Amino acid sequence: MIDVDVIIKSINKLPPFPDVASRALQILDDPRASVDQVISVIQYDQAVTANVLKLCNSAYYGLRRKVHSLREGLVLLGNAELKSIILASTTVRLFQQENKGYDLAKGELWKHAVATGIISKIISDRVGASEHPSLFTAALLHDIGKVVLNSFVDRYFEQIIALVNEGELSFLEAESKMLGINHAEVGAKTGESWNFPGDIVQAIRLHHSPEEVLDDDPITPIIYLANIITLSMGIGVGRDGLSYRGKQEVLKHYGLKAKDLQEIVVDFYDQYSKVQDILKLS
Repeated sequence: MIDVDVIIKSINKLPPFPDVASRALQILDDPRASVDQVISVIQYDQAVTANVLKLCNSAYYGLRRKVHSLREGLVLLGNAELKSIILASTTVRLFQQENKGYDLAKGELWKHAVATGIISKIISDRVGASEHPSLFTAALLHDIGKVVLNSFVDRYFEQIIALVNEGELSFLEAESKMLGINHAEVGAKTGESWNFPGDIVQAIRLHHSPEEVLDDDPITPIIYLANIITLSMGIGVGRDGLSYRGKQEVLKHYGLKAKDLQEIVVDFYDQYSKVQDILKLS
C-alpha cells in the first residue's frame, strides 16, 4: 500500500484555484452584491472574461440578443448562472487532460463533469427542490480527486480491479483498500485546500455515499444520482466503469421511478447539443 501522505502531498501539484475566480464566486454568493462589485473583480482576467462572453452567447443560454459586456451578461443571466459560467471557465483546464489511470481520453473527464452538473440541475427541478447555490459547483467538481489519484490508480490498477472481481468490492472500496484512500476522499481534501465551503467539500467526499446524509444534505444525494445517470449513459466511463454500489434509498427518498430516470436522460439529451460551447472551452 502507498503511503497516504504521499498522495495527499500530490494535491499541491495541482494549480491553485485562481484568486480572481475565488473572489468572484464569493461575491456572487452574496445576494446583496452589486454588478459593479462583480465586474471589478472579473474584468482584469482576459481568459475568464472571454469565456464568460462566449458562454453567455452560446446556444445553451439562448439569449435573444448578443451579449457584449460583463455587465450585460450579469444582468441577463443573474448571479447563479454567471457563477456557473465562471466556475466552468476556470476549472476546465484541470479536467481536459488525458486520465490514464482511469482510462479516460483527453476531455472525457470534463464531459463527465459538465454532464453531471447539468443533470444535477435537471434532477433538482424535477424533484421540486429550489436549486441550491452550491449544487452546480459541487457536481462539476465531484471527481476532482481522480485528477490527483490518476497516476496512483494507473500504477496499481491490476491489483485494484482484482479486488473488485475477487472480493466483490466496489471500485471505491477497492481504491481505499489498495491505496489507503479513494478519489472521493482525495477530492474533498482538494476542496479543503482551495478553501471551498463545507457543503461542497462534503458533497465531493460523499458523492458515492449519499445515504450518510440523505435527510440532512440538499445537494449530495442529487449529485450522486446525476453521477450514476451520467455513467449509465456512457459519458466518462473509464476503467472503474459502473463498479459502484446502487443506492435505492436515494430514489425512494425523492420518489423517483425508472420512468423518471428515463425522462431525465431525455431532458439531458434535449440540452446536449446546446452544451457544446461549454465542452469546447479551452
